[in-house]
This record gives sequence, structure tokens and C-alpha cells, in this order.
Amino acid sequence: MSFLNPILLAGAAAFLIPLIIHLLNKRKVITVLWGPMHLLHEALRQKKRNVKMEQKLLLAVRISIPILLALCLALPVLSALSQLPGFDKTSLLVVLDNSFSMRAPGTGGTARDKARNDLRQTYTTLSRGSDTAVILAGAPPHRLTAEPTSDLEAVPTLLENEPSLGGPLALQDTFQLVQADLGKLATPAREVLLVSDFKWSDWRQLAEGGTLPALESILKQERPPLVTFLRSSGDTESNLAVVSVEPSAFVVARGQMIALRARIQNHGPQAYQDVAVHLEANGARLRSTRVSVAPNSESVITLTHTFDAPGDQALTVRVEGDSLPDDNAYSVIIPVREQVNCLLVRGKSRSGPLEGATDFLEIGLTPHQSAATTLKDVIRTGVIDDHAMRDKTLDGSEVVILANVNRLNDRQVQELEEYVQRGGGLIIFMGPDMDMRWYQEKLYQNGKGLLPCTLNGFGHVDEGQTPARILNQRHTHPAITYFNEARGMRLQDAAFTHWVKFDKVEGDARPILNLDRGDPLMVEKPRGKGRVIAVATTANAQWSNLPLQPAFVPLIQRLVTYLATQNAAPQSQMCGTVLRASLGTEQVKGNYELKDPMSRTREVTPRADRDGVIFVDHSDTAVPGIYELRAKNVPGALVRRFAFNLNPAESNLSAMPEENIRAMAQRLGASYASSQDEYARLDRTRRHGAEAWQPLLFALLLFLFAEVFLQQRISRA
Repeated sequence: MSFLNPILLAGAAAFLIPLIIHLLNKRKVITVLWGPMHLLHEALRQKKRNVKMEQKLLLAVRISIPILLALCLALPVLSALSQLPGFDKTSLLVVLDNSFSMRAPGTGGTARDKARNDLRQTYTTLSRGSDTAVILAGAPPHRLTAEPTSDLEAVPTLLENEPSLGGPLALQDTFQLVQADLGKLATPAREVLLVSDFKWSDWRQLAEGGTLPALESILKQERPPLVTFLRSSGDTESNLAVVSVEPSAFVVARGQMIALRARIQNHGPQAYQDVAVHLEANGARLRSTRVSVAPNSESVITLTHTFDAPGDQALTVRVEGDSLPDDNAYSVIIPVREQVNCLLVRGKSRSGPLEGATDFLEIGLTPHQSAATTLKDVIRTGVIDDHAMRDKTLDGSEVVILANVNRLNDRQVQELEEYVQRGGGLIIFMGPDMDMRWYQEKLYQNGKGLLPCTLNGFGHVDEGQTPARILNQRHTHPAITYFNEARGMRLQDAAFTHWVKFDKVEGDARPILNLDRGDPLMVEKPRGKGRVIAVATTANAQWSNLPLQPAFVPLIQRLVTYLATQNAAPQSQMCGTVLRASLGTEQVKGNYELKDPMSRTREVTPRADRDGVIFVDHSDTAVPGIYELRAKNVPGALVRRFAFNLNPAESNLSAMPEENIRAMAQRLGASYASSQDEYARLDRTRRHGAEAWQPLLFALLLFLFAEVFLQQRISRA
């Protein structure tokens, strides 16, 4: 026998209370001599013997009552009863790693196949009447069935039809679901069985001393379940993968060249020599090249292409040469446009060459037009003075840039606010002619205006001192990530002598670039359906030499095209995220067809949000590749394309050594089994038996009744 709450057994010591009271209150007998007493001796002796027996029985009942109560509260379970039919029911909650890495091939099949076979064997050992729940732990984690089920034969079949996801193992979110489902299980003999390949990329933080609050909370429950880690992994660690493809622009013009920088990663000790790399457009192969990748390293190659038709065009970089093809391709969507309209609003004009507030912007945004070449620029610019902004001036513009503008009137500010709320993009360059107090009062408005942050004076570098530079760090903003590995275009080469000090970058605002003096250089904030970017320096060379750097042209073009496409679908998304396509406000009535990378077609129904914008949602994006959306039964309908790729962290198949897994499991309060056979042996030796508190509670009620009965009988005597 064992107890689920053994500490409550201490309550059994309360049996001493009735015993002490009994000893302290023993009746003292006084002998009185009386002549005819000898005639009653035998009857009195018999009566006295009966009373003593009843008193001893009453004492035993009273002593037993606190003992039985303590046993009930301690929740005893009898392991011996678990061998009898009807007493061996258990509740098994399975956490199955269904991330992409479980599809890695190996001897005897993939880790996913091994895991499902192991679970099938486990379910055959559970007795009739047991129940189970399954949580699939890939990102995002989800339940296999809405509620726990006792139909154990159906669960393996459901698992066969469940696809693996492209995201990594989401441990914290998974165990939050476990915590919620434990209370739904039917029996007190509960076990959480986690089946995973235990990749380093998923478990490193936890193995190196990190915490998992949701699991710790589960193990601190009054009746914690057994937790077991079961390893199910393949024996393949070498893997070649395309981990990223970075386009040189967010949008291009028809006939304009776009460059793709592709990173090809070799995870493992095997070298890949002279493997083929293919460039594909909308599923059709364009050209091929070859690359060699050393062990545990990467190669970066650049590919170019020019589209001759507008619309959402898909580009895919694909490699050959390994046994896990799912991560050998990476796709992006390139919007091909006739043009992007950008309005430049300049402040005080200067007569010298390239001294105007917008002169460098015009060259940077339309370099081919400025150089009078035959190549086409995707961005079309218009330039006006700040005082020329009137009603309807902003109509038709997708991005507006204010450069060294002193101040605007209230009507102009209102026009800008409405423009951004509708989805327009706004860039504000500072300058020496700006009225800082007006910017604070009218554009910042205590955080309610267009300006993303407050202005806290000017920063500057005295003559002869080292100029400020952009902080050298890995960039994460979509408009800037291209410069992480842009050879010959270092943002850090730009030198700054003057800048406006930005302060209170909080809430939805976030810095895009920072100076090495600790001040933000660019700050972005969403507003309505649009976005605003504030730049702490000038758009010309008055405060810095940034406009003279090779990086200026791609930087300003990426900022403008980023804002112009902010409400469009991302160029690339992770598998498992929701595909959402905005269809505008006036679309063809009827349903749409969505074709996935496996050429399966399904019908999707448009819906309208509260602003009247029509959209379609699709959540089944576990398969990587290109998804195509078009209006159903409409000849010549525009095709919308969406790219979904695997999370690159899943491509690293390096597994944790077994000793690390055992140490981690021990630290977390879990058991570990390296195989199904080891788990079966472990399970047989520790499974809980049947609870015995119910009969003890019944016995307690009987003893309470007996105590009242004996007390009344003795009192009548």
C-alpha cells in the first residue's frame, strides 16, 4: 500500500485524545456494606462485566475514528489491487513532438514513425476503461482530440493522419495545455509521457539549467502525475538546408532586376561537394549553379532574375544532395509593380547643388532616371514645398517623406494623420530648420500624434572628435536585415556629426537603428493601418555623410518599399502560421480556390472585417512551398501567391547525448526511457494501484454510528 498524501497520516495521532479522556475519567467505586447484598452479588458481577466490555468497545470505536479519518485524507492506494480486473485503470496524457525534425530519416524509418509505433504498443498495454489525451507539441501546440477519450484503438489511427509541423518544439505552451487537460482525466493514476527526438536546438536552454514554469507547476500539484521522457530519434545528423533567401527589394518594377542572397547551411560532419542549386520562378526552373559546403558551415550565393509580368511572383532557391528534401528549398514572393508613388515634401530650399532637403532622396529613389539610363525605377517621386501641401495632395501616394520641414498648419497635420490611418507610410527626416517645440506639441501630442517619440534636444560631435556611427549589431527589422551580410554596403561606415536626440521610445514604438552614443537613429511606430518612421538626421549631407555612402540607395529604397507594402502579405512566412489574404473592399463575389504545394485544391470563403475589408483565412500551412489563391470560376482571375517555409532551427538534427537527457529529466523530476522496452519495464514497476479511501470512508461512517449507539446504551445502563 502507498499513500498519495502521506503527510496527513500524522492526523492518526488524534486517537490519543479519547484514550487520555478515558483514562482520566475512570469511575471510582465506593463500597457500601448492606446486609442483603449477598443476594445481588452474582447479578451485579454480570452487569459490571457487560458494562466494562461495552466501555472498552466504545473506546476502541472512538480511537478508530481519527485513525480512519487520517487514512481517508492520506488517499491510500493498493498496488496489489492493480492486478485484479477492474482495478487497473490508468490515465495517460501523451505529449508528442511532431515538429519537422521528427521526419528525419534513419535506420528503420523516421523518428515520427518510431514514435507512433511506440505509442501503439503503449496503448495495447492499457486496461479497458483507461483514458488518454494527446497533445502535439510542434509550434503551435494543439490537442489531437478536443477531450480525453477512452477509445484507445482510435488514437493511433488519428496520429497516422496528423501531419508534422514546421515549427520547433514549443515546450512552455505545450505544458500549459497539459496542465489544463490533467484535470479532465478520469482516474487518479495519471501519467504524462513526453515522446521526442530531443534535439539540441529545442532542449539546449532547458538542459543548461533553464526553467520550464508550466512543468514545475504541474509537479507541485497536490497529486502530481508521473512524468516520463521517452526518446524516439533517427540516426541521421547530417543535413543540407537552404535556411534563408533575402531579396534585395520588397517590390520591383516589371523589367527590373532583383537579386537574391541565399544561405545554404551544412548541419553535420559530412562535406557536400559540387551540389546543384536551382533557381525557380512560379514552379518553373530557370537556371542552375553549383556550390560546395564544408562540414558544419554555410555558403552564401547570389542569384538574379528579371520579371516581365506584374503581380505576385514566386522565386524559389532549391538544392539537391541529401536525404531530407523538405528543407532543401526556400521561397519568397516578389510583388512586381508598375510603380510605387512616393511624395517628397521639402522644407527650406537651398540653391547649391545637392544642398536641398530632398535632393539626395530623389537620386536614391530614382537612380536610373537620375542617371538617364534605359533601366526602369520602381519608385516614382514627386517633390513639393511644405507650404504647397493642400487638400488631395497626398492622394495617390503610398509613401510621404517630410525632409527638414519647419512646421505645418493644422489642416496639413490632419491630412497627414488621416493619410496614415488609411494605411499610408510616412518618413520624417529631422533638420536644422525644424521647429522642435511645434514637433512636440503638434506631431507628438503626448504620444497620441504621428511622431513615434519625443525630441530631447540635439546631439553633436565637436570638430576634431570621432563622429558618431551606427551601432554594429545584427539587424532584425525587415527593412534592414539585408545589410547584415551586404558586402561593400556597411551602414557602420556612415559618420554623424549632428542628430536629434530621441526619447521615450515606448509602447508600440521600436528603434530600427541606433547610434553608438546610445541614441536611436530611426524609430518606427504603427498608427492605424499605416506606419511612421522618424529619422534623427537630415536627408542630405548636412549632418552626416550617410547620403554619400553606397548603402544609402538600397537603404532608402527598402524603407520606402517596406512602407508601401506594409499591408500586403509577407514575402515569406513560417509553416504553421495563418495565411491571411486581404482582397480589398470590392472583390468578385463568390468563393475562392486555394492550391497548396501538393497541388491539392480547396474552396475558401471570403469574410469581411469591421472596416469592410474582405479577406480569406487558411490555417493548414504545414506543407512548405507556394500557395496560390484565385477567384473560383473567373477566367483570367488574378493569382495571389504566398510562400511558407520551414523554421531553419528545425534543420539542425544534432541530438542531445543520453547522459544529458537523463540529468535534465532528473532535475525536472521526471523519469527517462531510451526505448519503448525500457519504458515498458519502468511502467510495470511503478504504476499506481486502485484507491482504497472509499471503503475506509464507509467504515468511518459505520464507526460514527456505532459510537453514538454504544454511548446511548452505556448511559442507559
